[in-house]
Amino acid sequence: MAAQGNPPAELKKLLVGSKNQLFVFSFDGSQFIPTGRYVQEDWLPSWVLFKWPNYLYAINPLDTNTSLLRIVPDYSPEGNRRRHNWGVDKSQRDIEKYMTRLYADAPIFASRAQGSHGGVHLAFNADKTRIVEASFFSGRIDIWDSSAADGSLRLMKSLSIPYEPSPGQNQNRPHQAVIDPTNRYFVIPDFGSDRLLIIDSQNDDFEIIGSKRVPLGSGPRHVAFLTNRGTHYLAVVAELSSQLFFYETHYEEDHIWFRALGGQHTYPLGPDNCTSRPAELVVSRDQRSVYVSNRGTDKETDHIARFAFSDFPPDHEPHLDYIGRTMTGGKHPRSFCLSNDPQQKYVFITNETGRHGLQVNKRDPQTGHIDPTPIATMMNRHLTIPGLEGEGPHFVCEI
Repeated sequence: MAAQGNPPAELKKLLVGSKNQLFVFSFDGSQFIPTGRYVQEDWLPSWVLFKWPNYLYAINPLDTNTSLLRIVPDYSPEGNRRRHNWGVDKSQRDIEKYMTRLYADAPIFASRAQGSHGGVHLAFNADKTRIVEASFFSGRIDIWDSSAADGSLRLMKSLSIPYEPSPGQNQNRPHQAVIDPTNRYFVIPDFGSDRLLIIDSQNDDFEIIGSKRVPLGSGPRHVAFLTNRGTHYLAVVAELSSQLFFYETHYEEDHIWFRALGGQHTYPLGPDNCTSRPAELVVSRDQRSVYVSNRGTDKETDHIARFAFSDFPPDHEPHLDYIGRTMTGGKHPRSFCLSNDPQQKYVFITNETGRHGLQVNKRDPQTGHIDPTPIATMMNRHLTIPGLEGEGPHFVCEI
């Protein structure tokens, strides 16, 4: 679907991961154009990192492997010169026929490295020579060397978590890795022990040096830093309690710690018996808006909730105010991202089930508001292999 009258936009490249397949799409401001696809059995690329000019690092929560793929041609100036003009007839309605055409951005398998079972998230260090992988299903944290000229991975170490699981949990379950604003520490939300683990990467140590306890039974899933007036803050989305916690970040010699500022429900206007569970957490580049996707709501489609940073009135603690929500066009929006342009004018959304598997909405850079009318959509059935219904897109990012 394309809206009418949209001005031309810079071509954007997206990665979209669903069960057994990874897509590359172009977005031209009005429509999605499929330009690449890689298919592999027993694979779920639910998080992918891009490293210039053409390396893709993809996790697989179904197994112990982390894959390296390459986009051919690459995105160097030479590669772009070799990339031929590849278009799609706008009158063509059958997306399957698009997929049989020659791709301009072909993901090609390069190598596979073995690590811990059940990785769900990857994060680079500042210079992209190291990757931290959170393995939810084995309860371990893998540290990879990604400095090789050919992009191949070498497992440096695999960390066990030195904290007991919370009551009702049978093991530790690290869910994400996020580097802090100083580029030294990684924060790992451990869903299983209700802690924020702290890894110090200085001198290539990559050791767990401490943790911050969050409320028992909350199940921290994702975190994101934001900065205001020189002070760093940390937002934490908790899956089991459907809460958004907010912390002030402090640094001491060789340590980072967090002071709790408050918390609230990620679905403030939901019914008393709401069973929604938050998934993704994204902070806008201007550090003013915080977005959380809520899954399993009581509505026909799920939504993204928007919160705004506030330090007014001056005699109150900094906090996040709930502003509103935007429907995602489908159910179970596990992943969404803001576009990479300076103003982040678009929001790209994926839904595992429901009508729209991929959707893009406009975002107002001044207010942070997400327009409820999508610019372009793709049906979930076009992004799901037959027989794997319900295993639609788990991941999206712009590269």
